[in-house]
Amino acid sequence: MSVMTSLQVRDRLDDNRGGELKATTTVLLILATIFVALRFWARSYTAGRYGKDDWMMVVALVVVFALGAINHAEIAYGLGRHVDTLPMGDVITFFKCLLAHECIYITAVLFVKLSVLQMYLRIFGFASREFKIAAIIIASTNIAWWISIFAVCIFQCNPIRKAWLPWVEGTCINLKASFIGNAIPNILTDVVMLCMPLRQVWKMRLPLAQKLSVCFTFLLGGFVLFASIYRFTTLMQFDTRDTTWTLATACTWCVVEVACGVIGGCLPILRPLMLKVSHQFGNLTSGEEAQSGDKSQPPEVVTIGRAEDMALREERELQGHKKQGGNCKPHTAIITSTSLSKETGPSALGSKNEFLLSGGTRATVQNDMDITIRQTGLKKENESVA
Repeated sequence: MSVMTSLQVRDRLDDNRGGELKATTTVLLILATIFVALRFWARSYTAGRYGKDDWMMVVALVVVFALGAINHAEIAYGLGRHVDTLPMGDVITFFKCLLAHECIYITAVLFVKLSVLQMYLRIFGFASREFKIAAIIIASTNIAWWISIFAVCIFQCNPIRKAWLPWVEGTCINLKASFIGNAIPNILTDVVMLCMPLRQVWKMRLPLAQKLSVCFTFLLGGFVLFASIYRFTTLMQFDTRDTTWTLATACTWCVVEVACGVIGGCLPILRPLMLKVSHQFGNLTSGEEAQSGDKSQPPEVVTIGRAEDMALREERELQGHKKQGGNCKPHTAIITSTSLSKETGPSALGSKNEFLLSGGTRATVQNDMDITIRQTGLKKENESVA
């Protein structure tokens, strides 16, 4: 019986989760990089230039990579193994890395959230003064949270070096309580930021299906909230007697959380790219049907606009219309598709195909994917309809 117990203890001490922790960290860093690259590609299609939120997300990605590097260093010095199996030098280095990990983690969280809030202001900033004030308040709250937690991390022990030299005379705060106190405000601000754009989208003059589609795009970022909550639950396993083992999941999920924050912050910007891909896939399918002799679709039904143009119109609609002078207001919000009747007779322009939209608006088809609208319909509020 004693032999079996000894073998079980030996197996427990030989546990090593380093491989899975390294793989998880590396995969998330790669995914975050891909999504930031796609973000810049999508922005080049819609705006042709980049905003403050884009560059802030790049800064956030750099900090996330720094956090990933620290996590790899922690793994090298014992994270994912039991502390009893580690040489004292590795334990000291691990605790130094852990202190840096805490500071870099909250910095990554801050930049991800500031980038997302800046994106909200760019898209919804002109919608209402209240929304702008709310975004500023949330940003200020996050900055205050960062300052307070950063100070707690640095001065968690007195003297400071006791954080990595536990046998030194002095005192330290309850580290588990500190981690939990760090996580709760982070989760609450995640919830608030996830809900912020939904009300603004719902007030817009968009078809219901389009509202739901845009809201869904913003809600996709909600998996960062799941990551935050899951990381919070892993903190309950923390035991100061075996820090390198009991913090293994929590430390790695710090990387998962901020990487998911980067990905979630890029998803709304990637909507134009998704529309472009779906549009090209639709064209490919339509071409195959045409080659097979399918004549079921009437030739007069045409989809207006390239996918990126549609996305740009959506982005402009999201940014809100400025008030028009007099009693005029925009007659149409976003055009996605319509039925066109081809114009015939002397007014037809040779090689260019012209179409008449309802209300007298003229559209010129320049190629199979590009249509230029030459007239914007405006309707006066007091105009009577016969």
